[in-house]
Amino acid sequence: MQTAKLLANLKDSLAEQWTLAVFASYPEKSLPFLKTQRDPFTNPVASMIREAAGTLFEAIAGEDLDVEKVKTSLERFVKIRAVQEFTPSQAVGVIYLLKPLLRKELLPSMGSDLAGYLEMESRVDTLALLAFDMYMTDKERVAEIRVTEIRNQYAQLKRWAQHLNAQAPLGEFAGCGQS
Repeated sequence: MQTAKLLANLKDSLAEQWTLAVFASYPEKSLPFLKTQRDPFTNPVASMIREAAGTLFEAIAGEDLDVEKVKTSLERFVKIRAVQEFTPSQAVGVIYLLKPLLRKELLPSMGSDLAGYLEMESRVDTLALLAFDMYMTDKERVAEIRVTEIRNQYAQLKRWAQHLNAQAPLGEFAGCGQS
């Protein structure tokens, strides 16, 4: 059986196993919520992880997918990880959790199609590299937003101080601390 066909047959099972492995990267206290809440409005993190899992497995299988669909799904997944308290390796490294699953579930059934299997693993590597690029772009955006916010706060404080200073009668602040 061809690699793509094998993966297509196991896609739902593997996607669920990978999703659970990603959930395990979150703090233990959030696991029950991530695993049980399937409503995308109540639990957008789990919803996006599940969506990404399905799309990523289609891409890994070599299905003829729109590249933008894969990028969009991966980008939504990475954006969530970029704003959470993960190191870069923790945020993007979960893509590599696919490899042990593939080795366990697919490799024994591959027979002589080792080249097909290795090609599939290369797609995982490509997705991980793409995810890392997206992660770094998102982290830079978050940093820029924080710098802009700090600048705006500083400018507001400066205006407020100038306003107070302009309205204070002469000498009012000069005598601070004197009885």
